[in-house]
Amino acid sequence: MTTPRTIAVLRTDRLGDMVLTLPMFPALRSRFPDARLILIASRYVEPLVRSVDVIDEVVYLDAPNQHIGPILREYAVDTLFAPRPRLSEAWQALRSGVRRRIGSGFRWYSPLYNVRIHEHRSDAAYHEAEYNVRMIMHAFGGSMPNVELVSPRTASPKGTHRARPRIIVHPGSGGSAKDWPAERFGMAARALHDELGAEIIITGIASERSLCDEVATHCPRSTNLCGTLDLDGMIDLIAEADVLMANSTGVLHVATAVSTPVVGFFPSTPSMSARRWGPYSKRAVVLESGPGDDMLTIGVQAAVDATKRLLTGS
Repeated sequence: MTTPRTIAVLRTDRLGDMVLTLPMFPALRSRFPDARLILIASRYVEPLVRSVDVIDEVVYLDAPNQHIGPILREYAVDTLFAPRPRLSEAWQALRSGVRRRIGSGFRWYSPLYNVRIHEHRSDAAYHEAEYNVRMIMHAFGGSMPNVELVSPRTASPKGTHRARPRIIVHPGSGGSAKDWPAERFGMAARALHDELGAEIIITGIASERSLCDEVATHCPRSTNLCGTLDLDGMIDLIAEADVLMANSTGVLHVATAVSTPVVGFFPSTPSMSARRWGPYSKRAVVLESGPGDDMLTIGVQAAVDATKRLLTGS
């Protein structure tokens, strides 16, 4: 097939997945500098991608099952990457005449893709961001492209003149993995407040109110912003924080994208582990469970010590 002229990446799921998919665009731009690069995404992630200049066009879907066929035809997409394959989307890409359709080779409908990738992501041989970028190598050959996180903000100002560190505590995960208990987040937050005078800010979506309240119970001098921030506000808050403490969830990956240090809590099962889903950053400490994904094996003092190391840069 000919060199691609219009390349689309289709990713319509969660926040963290989008953060880890965006590195495909710098890699594609490097490989195909003259191609038009399009992202097809859920409108929810608009604050995450609106300022990303390596993407030529972002097309938002307003409904989970919105047909992509008209979009593919309107933009004359000749190459489509599907990091998370779906039957309906693969079928619409075929029907719309997309010449190069790139997706998993392990689905019963994989024949709808004509470039099929045979990597079981659940094996966690690579990080999720690396799996996404590796799709380019599998589709077009050559060596593994660089993996560069894409920041949703042009700058990430930190509180260099603050008298005390600002630490965000985010106890929920949306059910994407096994969680470190909210009680322990609260105990760690209390210790950091008492020992360092840290400003503790608790965040979460409205449905995580009970988790956030549990943290606040143990750290009563914290600020509980659960359910009060939209995605824009959350990104801005994370960008200005000194450390984020979080389970395996999208805000953890937002933090790495804006260069905020992270303490992350992860189960050990490969498909959910930090090896696949951990913070893609050198400014991070991962605390992983013992066998059987027992998150209680991660102690409060380990979290406190990890946060202190990140704050001091040691």
